[in-house]
Amino acid sequence: MQPPMTIEPVPIAARGQFRALAEAYWREVMPHASVCQSQKACDAFCEEIFTWAGGNRHPHWALIEGQPIGFVSFEIEGGRARVHDFYISSEHRRRGYGAKIVDWLFAHFDEKGIRQLDLNVRRDNPNALSFWMAQGFGIAGYGMRMYRNPETHAAYKGVLSSDFVE
Repeated sequence: MQPPMTIEPVPIAARGQFRALAEAYWREVMPHASVCQSQKACDAFCEEIFTWAGGNRHPHWALIEGQPIGFVSFEIEGGRARVHDFYISSEHRRRGYGAKIVDWLFAHFDEKGIRQLDLNVRRDNPNALSFWMAQGFGIAGYGMRMYRNPETHAAYKGVLSSDFVE
């Protein structure tokens, strides 16, 4: 039997511990992105996407016996919510914890009257696509993207942060 999992907002005092979890996530899904190449870039990215002071993208982490095993960040606007980040550490995957976080999200959003929940899945992550489809999500569209170097006016080869090549 698995120990119980709780989901709680990450307290500001635990930002450093949360940061280690977020960095593991970024190294896994986008190892070549600039955020993973320098501490300064990582600091800036973390401050930009996670809020602790009143913002709408405050991270929540999943805890087992007080130890973080993953996290989710989302924002709510009107009757819609968007999941921005969702991560379960590799040693805790395929044990049902991800589905439990999704169940928590559904209950949380139901309490707030949310009717539409959106998220993006990277094309190079078929496991994530399968997971989200198993949770009842469907493909609603395809996003197109181009990254460009504004100094050289050249496009990067690749459309994901994990495959940047000039």
